Amino acid sequence: MIESVAEFSRLASAASKKRAGFQVTQVTECDGLRIEAAVRRAGPRSIRVEYRTYQNPWTELEETLSGQVEFTGKELCGLVIQCDGPVTWIYDPSTNTVIRKLGSHLFEPILGLATLGELAFLDTLTQDFLLRDRGEQSTDGHVLRCISVKPKQAYRSQLLSAVTFPIDGASIDFDTETFFPMHISVVPSKQSPAASILGPGKTLRITYKDMQLLTKAEPDPFSPPADARLFTESLTPVQELADAVPFPMQLRPLFDHGFEAAESPARLTLDADMGRAFATAHFSTPNSSSGEDTPAARLTLCTGNYMSRNMARRRTAFSEMGDPSSAETSPVRLLDRSTLWQQRLPGIDTQHAPVEAFFEKSGVYWFLSGAGMELDLIEALAHELFEANDEAIA
Repeated sequence: MIESVAEFSRLASAASKKRAGFQVTQVTECDGLRIEAAVRRAGPRSIRVEYRTYQNPWTELEETLSGQVEFTGKELCGLVIQCDGPVTWIYDPSTNTVIRKLGSHLFEPILGLATLGELAFLDTLTQDFLLRDRGEQSTDGHVLRCISVKPKQAYRSQLLSAVTFPIDGASIDFDTETFFPMHISVVPSKQSPAASILGPGKTLRITYKDMQLLTKAEPDPFSPPADARLFTESLTPVQELADAVPFPMQLRPLFDHGFEAAESPARLTLDADMGRAFATAHFSTPNSSSGEDTPAARLTLCTGNYMSRNMARRRTAFSEMGDPSSAETSPVRLLDRSTLWQQRLPGIDTQHAPVEAFFEKSGVYWFLSGAGMELDLIEALAHELFEANDEAIA
C-alpha cells in the first residue's frame, strides 16, 4: 500500500494523462435514476455512447409536461451517439438513419453535470482538490484505494476565464493496478442545476466496469454507413426558412398576429437527397407596452414532411388526448396540457401549461405549442396557417 494519498493521487493523475482512451460500461444511479451505457472515449474530442438502460424520471416528467423531448429514454436505447468535436452523429440501426447535429448532444442524464466518460478532472486531481485517504478495500478481485475529494475553491476567476465546480464533494475508488476509477460518488453543489434536479444533499453514484484501455491516441471519427439515409442539421434564420425547406411553407399568419421570430435561428434537419426535412422555430410577442405587466406569449413551431421521433409521439398524443377544432370541417386538433400537469403534479399552477395544435396538409405535419396564451389563440393560428399553406400548395 502506498502510504501517501498525495503520492497515490499524483500517480493516478499521471496515468490519466497517459491514457490514449478507454472503453467502459458506465452505470449512473440516484434514487429512480438509472442509466447504463457503453462509453468509448478516444482522445479529448471523440466520445461514443450506446445506452442500454435509460430510466430517467426527470426526462419522463419533462415529456409529459411539454411533449418536446427530442428522444425518450426508450428511444435512446439502441441508438449510436458519437460526438466528434463540434458535431454529434446519431445513428439509428433499426431504420439505418443518421442525423448529423451541431454541437455536443450526448443526452446527459443530469442537466449541468457532465458524467459520460468524463474523467479529465483526474489530470489535475492534486492541484484542484483537497484529498483525504479512506484506505483500501477488495471488491470483485480488485484492490481499491478510496479517496475523498473536495474542490479547493468553489469558484476560480482568471483573466479570461472563470471556473465553477458543480460539486460539494466526491469520493473515488481507484483500482490500484490501473489507477482507473471503479466507483465515483458525487454530491452536487447546492447552487448547481443538478442539485435542483436530484434534490438537496443527494448523492449520484457512478460505477465503471468492463474497462479496456485503447492503444491509439487518434480519435475514431464516425463514418455513416454507405447505404444509410443522412439528415444534416443547420441553423437557419427564421426569415429564410421557407426558402430552405423542400416543401411549401407560409408563416405570414404568425406575424399578422403580432409574433416575432426569436433571436435564435431555426434548427433545420434536412435529407437533401430525398427532399425530406423537419424544422423547429421559436416566436414570441413583445411585452405589453401598456402599464400592465403582461408577459410575452411564446410559440414553438415544429413542421416537416418527414416525421421525427418527437413529432411521431406528439401526433400520437393528439390522436389519443386531443380534441377536434370547434369548426367541424377543420382538420386542426387541439390539446391543453393543463390536465396532464394536474395528473402528474396535483396542485401545480397550470397557468403556464402549453396549449397545442396540430394539422397535416399534403404530407406536411404542423405542430404548434404555445405558452402564455389561450387555447382559442392557438386554434386561430393553426386555422390561418392551414389556410395560408393550402393556398401556397395550390
